Amino acid sequence: MLRTPPSGPALALLRVPLFYKILIANAIIVILGAVLGTAITLHYMRSGGGSTPLLVALLALGGVGVTVLVNALILRLALTPLKLLEETAASVQGGDLDARVPESALADRQLERLTRTFNAMLDNLESYGQRLREVAARALNAEEEERKRISRELHDDTAQTLAALLIRLRLARGADDPASRDALLDQFRGEIGEALERIRRFARGLRPPALDDLGLVPALESHIRALAESSAVEVRMEAEPLDGVLTGPAELALYRIAQEALSNAVRHSGAHRVAVRLRRGAGAVELSVVDDGVGFDVAATRAEGRGLGLFGMEERAFYVGGSVEIDSAPGKKTELRARVPLDPVPGHAAR
Repeated sequence: MLRTPPSGPALALLRVPLFYKILIANAIIVILGAVLGTAITLHYMRSGGGSTPLLVALLALGGVGVTVLVNALILRLALTPLKLLEETAASVQGGDLDARVPESALADRQLERLTRTFNAMLDNLESYGQRLREVAARALNAEEEERKRISRELHDDTAQTLAALLIRLRLARGADDPASRDALLDQFRGEIGEALERIRRFARGLRPPALDDLGLVPALESHIRALAESSAVEVRMEAEPLDGVLTGPAELALYRIAQEALSNAVRHSGAHRVAVRLRRGAGAVELSVVDDGVGFDVAATRAEGRGLGLFGMEERAFYVGGSVEIDSAPGKKTELRARVPLDPVPGHAAR
């Protein structure tokens, strides 16, 4: 728990920066030493004492001892906030992620800033870890839901179609009329072709072959065509040739970011038109997805924990050294901008 530091003139003096604490203490010691030493020497000489050099030596030794003790005390007090910082860092390293550096009445302004920065860093790490756990949970749930969907569609659609075809093939073998048998076989061929196309569609949904075989631009164009067939949103795409300028992971990251942005535009924004643009910039490939929908409050969405899709896009870009920016507001269009660095070795993109 953070403690509120007390107030007072003495504590205000203790919060002076360490340099000035030592300087002021040494100045006071020197002044007092000079005054007291002079007074003692004069008194000793007037009273007919012994050797003056011996007295000076004793006074010098006493002054050194007092200086060392005072400096040690000041340093011990001044370094107490650093000790608290060290203890908190050790607690965090040991697994106590809730540990925070308590406020110290002895900390000067620089140490206070360091303490606040350190605590803010721990808060950000905790928030980031929570978001990672939410993304991981969402990814696992999405994976399971996708498996259920594919399993259901394969079982209820493709598997039942093939089972019905097997039964009808047995019946066709017993047909006496060659024309009827040929007609049935032609019908079977068409149904088998439809089942095969559904299986291919499942495979393309899991991993688009065009991305590995043709590259990012053709894969996105194929996805946009499929999206146009299944929704009423008009999607236009402008793209520069990008063959060989991105690594395989970078192409996959941009494809998934564009896929998520288009899905959000179609499902949530109420947009009628979406513009997708891919171009090669200075040292990076830049993706822009702009829709004319109703927009949303980006900060509020993140704060309320509803921005896992946004966080996922940012993470995909981060893994390949890129970045994602989202510009939107209620009643305003939404624009997503993603940048992914070029392949450092031209033509090295792994397909």
